[in-house]
Amino acid sequence: MLWLCIQLPKLPLEALTRAHRAGDSTPLAVAQSSLIIEANQAANSHNVEPGLSIATACAYCADLQLLERDAEREEQLLQQLAQWAYSFTPVVSPRSAEREHNQPDNHFACLYLEISGCLKAHHGLRPLLQQLGKELRKMRISHFMGLGHSPSAAHLLSQLPEHRQWLAETKHAPTPQQWRQWISFAPSKLLDCNHKAIAKLYASGIKRVSQLLAIPLSEVGSRFGRNFISYLAQLNGTRPDPVPSFEPPAEFHNELFFPSPLDNSEQLLFPAGRLIRELCRQLQRRQLYSQQLCWVLDYGSRGQQQLNVEVSRPLLDPQRLIALTKLQFERVELKEPVQALTLKCQQLQPIENQNLREDFFDEGSKLNESYQLIDKLKARLGHQALSGVTLKESYLPEQAWQNADSLTLQSKARSHHLTPVRAPRPNWLLPRPDRIQQRDHKLFYDGELHLLQGPERIDGYWWQHRRHARDYYIARGSHGSLYWVFQDLTSENWFLHGVYS
Repeated sequence: MLWLCIQLPKLPLEALTRAHRAGDSTPLAVAQSSLIIEANQAANSHNVEPGLSIATACAYCADLQLLERDAEREEQLLQQLAQWAYSFTPVVSPRSAEREHNQPDNHFACLYLEISGCLKAHHGLRPLLQQLGKELRKMRISHFMGLGHSPSAAHLLSQLPEHRQWLAETKHAPTPQQWRQWISFAPSKLLDCNHKAIAKLYASGIKRVSQLLAIPLSEVGSRFGRNFISYLAQLNGTRPDPVPSFEPPAEFHNELFFPSPLDNSEQLLFPAGRLIRELCRQLQRRQLYSQQLCWVLDYGSRGQQQLNVEVSRPLLDPQRLIALTKLQFERVELKEPVQALTLKCQQLQPIENQNLREDFFDEGSKLNESYQLIDKLKARLGHQALSGVTLKESYLPEQAWQNADSLTLQSKARSHHLTPVRAPRPNWLLPRPDRIQQRDHKLFYDGELHLLQGPERIDGYWWQHRRHARDYYIARGSHGSLYWVFQDLTSENWFLHGVYS
């Protein structure tokens, strides 16, 4: 097996500042219990580093903006990154940060990826690592990687600068002998154990892993315990190194937090575009789609506001989704400055082969413009402003159709379950038939009517007590208008039912 460990050293900071534009020079730092946990590059230039007290950091940088650490947002971002990694390989295991006694130099959050099964799909090790690094940089996630034959080995080697340099240049995975050399060369302070164990190793003069491996296991166990021996065996690959497997939810959920709240809907478009691009990359790899984007504007203490963007067909083009989102945001008046923007897509569905067919000469491709128009109208006017028409199981014209909640376009390849009548029908059907006057065996409705075509008999509900038997005709009025009229066979009265355009 081939395990890749992606360490995320600045996750506490990036969980709160990932929405910032690149090049922002505001000094920022994340603090917890009077200590600086993480700081950005602008703060680092003023000597603000993890481990400093807040008072010392503010003395170094008077303009330093302090943010309180949010462990919940860190965990959310870690789960989002695990879902992103799952689009590369089905074996992913996220590991949260372990910070004992608020010490900033302890273990970082990381992702474990088993990549041996996906190397061929990505044309080898180096292209895969380059693609992973490229997308992490696009998401503005700081990271460093390590490669090992077990998760423990990958985690150890990811902290070794020489191994990271080798990993950036290599094209092939190392041999078991090379792995053993890397592990033996590693300083003992990089071992995945607590501070007390590290201090005891250094007190014993053990500064390299090779020195530790040269000691008999029985002697190591008496000093450091069984758990430490088990860890060394996992590091060497002589004992299984299981990690909990990540199961992606059947939905997409991603959030950007704004340390400086946004008070203009146009300012939301840049972070919204970033979330949409991340969504499309994941859905394309997993061959899924969603017909609704749910945006949540978080106003903090003033509550939240939800906006829905609907699409009529599977759509994975980020530019089109950004355009629809822009139309939706233009209709919104912000109640308060927005503190966080969340994108949720629930009920993800697999993309079927027919949904991917977009041949230029195929009839399905001709519906694209109609789909786009419907989506734009929904985004501009709202879902409630549009409705569709569906057939009902009734022969009576006024009962043969009904409003639909959404508009649905279908090509001829997918016919309706109910076959529509092919006889000519008027474009405008009256809400209820209007009585036509009769004099001297002639029909009058705003002038004399002349029957041109018919009759077409429609006999509905003949099995019930109230029978509806009608003979329909197409008639021309005195001004040239065409009408759809019928005679009720029960009462022998004439009615106007529709008008042709």
